[in-house]
Amino acid sequence: MNTKHDDKTVKKPRIALSKGDIDRLLADNATESVSILAKRTRLPYMLIYNIVNQRVRSVSHRHYRMLFGKPPPAQASLKVDGRTFRAMVDLWLYLNAGLSRADLYRELYGLSPRQRADHRIFSGKINAVDGKLVHRMREKFSRAGVDEPLLRQWLEEFTDRPSPGRVPYARIRPTLRYLQRALGIHPTSILNQSVARYESGMLKSVPRHVADHAEALKNAAQKALRAVDGVDERKARESVVGGKKGYTLYTDIREELRFVISNGGRGAKFFLGRSLWTYEHGKARHIADHRVKRILAACDEIIRKKPTLTLSALPRSRQHIQVRRLLDVLMARSSQLLSRKDGIDLEKQILRPSHRRDEYRNPYNGFTPFEMAPRVLGMRRRAFDLMVTENCEIFRSVGRFSRRWYLSDLYLRELSGKRNFSLILAKYERMARNRRRRQNAGTCLIRAK
Repeated sequence: MNTKHDDKTVKKPRIALSKGDIDRLLADNATESVSILAKRTRLPYMLIYNIVNQRVRSVSHRHYRMLFGKPPPAQASLKVDGRTFRAMVDLWLYLNAGLSRADLYRELYGLSPRQRADHRIFSGKINAVDGKLVHRMREKFSRAGVDEPLLRQWLEEFTDRPSPGRVPYARIRPTLRYLQRALGIHPTSILNQSVARYESGMLKSVPRHVADHAEALKNAAQKALRAVDGVDERKARESVVGGKKGYTLYTDIREELRFVISNGGRGAKFFLGRSLWTYEHGKARHIADHRVKRILAACDEIIRKKPTLTLSALPRSRQHIQVRRLLDVLMARSSQLLSRKDGIDLEKQILRPSHRRDEYRNPYNGFTPFEMAPRVLGMRRRAFDLMVTENCEIFRSVGRFSRRWYLSDLYLRELSGKRNFSLILAKYERMARNRRRRQNAGTCLIRAK
């Protein structure tokens, strides 16, 4: 056992200054001013000033020796550990709503309402407190009918009770263990301090914002792991906590790299600066972004030079690009066909209402303001205006004017559910992209009211 270390950690009790001590100090140094006394004793000026004016009730062993030139007399300790006192204060204030710490401080010290309170004994900045304060707090509980055993029980239960802004550690412990097991995120990085302090019972609760952050990480981790089917945990981890700035995971560019190696006639070292074995065996996990750009540019160049490559031979990211281009071509062709006479007839047939006009104007079915209808149909406002302009008579028949135009909810539901409406939507979306100036469909409806 290291007794030397223990002696350093145990603080000696402070020495009370009686009125006789102060009178003796003033008598022995009657001719000295406060500044001269402070200089001779090598003590702070304000400490000497407060002692002389009887504002300091106790001093440390070292200060007593420097002040009087001899060791302090043996005396019983006047100070006790303040944790019990602060726990009783918190419990008393909890049971007596409306009472402030300042009020309790003045009551314990017998001060007038105008005198200021020293809140350091409540905050813990002063570790030890006068033993008389602890005794007075016990007397207050005793007068209220709370005996010593019941007080100890209440203090234990109240201390274990988390504050409104905190959450018990036991509640978030399974979440922290899941994140460590699934993604390798150590609990200390989430708690912002050593998890051992919580596991040992030294700390029993965490701030609510820490608990909410841990729960959000868990939800994001579960979503990420489902997205990658649990195969690549590194990718899931980076999607949750963020990746390395300026770098990309090797697994995210693996398909494109293998494609350019197989079809471009260059080895992996040309693109990576090192062998492929380093990445395949997990010795390196990230690729610098400028190398990633070179790989993607080589991939696109190979696809342009080899148009005979099958779609299945391309990396999945490039398959999506090619499919999107193909769909754009098909949609453009469909729009051209729908602009012909037969296509216009098909459009009128798709947009034609299926119910009687009075059913669309029935308030029971509800109405949507004209400017909100594009959102209901999943269209841009410009595309919707073009569609209404080309089919004024249809939209007038299902609309209602009351200071502004409304469209029947029955018709909007009916239109959204038609199988071929997507063709009409694609046609006008393409027309909206190609036309710089939007035609005013509102004028078409208002003039026909």
